[in-house]
Amino acid sequence: MTKSPMKYMVRAWNKELKIPAWGMGKRKHRKACARNWAAVTAAAAESWHEVIDCQDAADEAVAEEVSNWDA
Repeated sequence: MTKSPMKYMVRAWNKELKIPAWGMGKRKHRKACARNWAAVTAAAAESWHEVIDCQDAADEAVAEEVSNWDA
């Protein structure tokens, strides 16, 4: 059974939010934010016609999303 794009996105966001700069000390809060932001990023990736079919693609989509925040 393959993973859904949402699962890949949640995992990618969870990895991103573990970075100390985010200040997400509590696991429950980090996981909740990862789920919420993954839903938004998955919808955005769909509108970009980007296929999320592996963890690397999800990590790349999250990195692109975060890099756009600084601009």
